Amino acid sequence: MTSDPVFDGAIEGSADFEAALHTLLVAALENDVDPRGSWEYRADGLPSDWEVMVAELKPHDERV
Repeated sequence: MTSDPVFDGAIEGSADFEAALHTLLVAALENDVDPRGSWEYRADGLPSDWEVMVAELKPHDERV
């Protein structure tokens, strides 16, 4: 990781998680970082490491 985390809010449910994920994805796209693909997170101090898969879906206006 090249910078300090900027998120400091509470995650108290799936809606909070989705809101935080939205903020992260928007920030990545606005800064020309392609979030698509598989991301490994080695969690120092947590009981598990994680792999996250980000896949782009069709835009809302292309849904049938």
